[in-house]
Amino acid sequence: MVRRIDTGGAGVNAVSDVVDSSNSDVTSAAMASASTGHAPLATTPRERLILREVVECHADSGRPVGSKCLAGRLNGRLSSASIRAVMGTLAKRGLLAQPHTSSGRVPTDLGYRVYVNQVLPERLKQGASRDGQGVEWTDGSSLTDLMRDAATAVSRKLGLAGLIVGPRLEAAILQRLSLVYLAAGRVLAVAVTRTGAVHERLLHVVQSVTAHDLEGFNNYLNTILPGRSLAELRVFLSDDLATVRGSLERRALELGRRALTTVEGDADVVVDGTARILEVREFQQAPVQTASLMRSLQERELWLTLLDELEGADDCVVRLGGETGVPSLKLCGLVLASYQTPAGRGLVALIGPKRLDYRQAIPVVGGVAAEMSKALTAVG
Repeated sequence: MVRRIDTGGAGVNAVSDVVDSSNSDVTSAAMASASTGHAPLATTPRERLILREVVECHADSGRPVGSKCLAGRLNGRLSSASIRAVMGTLAKRGLLAQPHTSSGRVPTDLGYRVYVNQVLPERLKQGASRDGQGVEWTDGSSLTDLMRDAATAVSRKLGLAGLIVGPRLEAAILQRLSLVYLAAGRVLAVAVTRTGAVHERLLHVVQSVTAHDLEGFNNYLNTILPGRSLAELRVFLSDDLATVRGSLERRALELGRRALTTVEGDADVVVDGTARILEVREFQQAPVQTASLMRSLQERELWLTLLDELEGADDCVVRLGGETGVPSLKLCGLVLASYQTPAGRGLVALIGPKRLDYRQAIPVVGGVAAEMSKALTAVG
């Protein structure tokens, strides 16, 4: 089954109030003003226009932007001399930098932050991201299926890396636990949560157990265990083991405890599009940092920490360069949104260069997160 995601209204107010303190050209006062929004660093409409055009032209080309290029983009509304004057002002405020004496300008981390905070919301309201609406993905019957489909949808639509993190499993609600006889001394434990996630563990048992025994254990365990979180079940099983008297019940509870204790407490991470990252100029020019980024994509705690930082955010959040404090992400622009499941929140993320097209990325990431919430709430 194919579902169409309508991303028209998701994530419009996608701003974060963190700036990169590593930019030595920017004063503390300027950074504070960008953070609070009380004293905009792009004060006039003309300054915001030029900042917008530099950011979006650089996003398209990946190269420094000159005044002649901007004059062409603006269809002669401003002369090259006027554009150069405004670019000089923005550079003095730390929003633009000049990589080489003879080259044009590129946005700094602070320039991107001011663009995201001050310019982008209006661009999104104007419908500049219309081409980013409508991502198609294949519906899945389990959390893992949906995570895989969502990562693929984000990556293919935006041409970068899509990353989905499942909720912490400690909060997952058990739907059923099955103990399956494999051979003498070997039992397969299969735990299924309400979101459809399946966790299998091989248990080695010393005491003789038959398929008939396991059938009875399953009937007993599934009358008392479903509907509780994994965290609650571990306490519940330990308490029951201390009080139960029947030998069959004790053996069932012990196997249940071992089966659920071995379920990992961390969320799964699904990534799609890592090859697309390697095609981006910025990452090709920094192989050591890019190799570190590739390793970071599988670090669950890193992404769960970023998920925790989204607490209370209704829309997408943008993180730029050094704002995360993670060295391997310093070259990156991140668009993040959370989705909700009966077991807790998960993360939808787009990973690309800082010059990625935020006008298109924010509605897509926000739309996928919203659709994930709907699908998983229905499953739960």
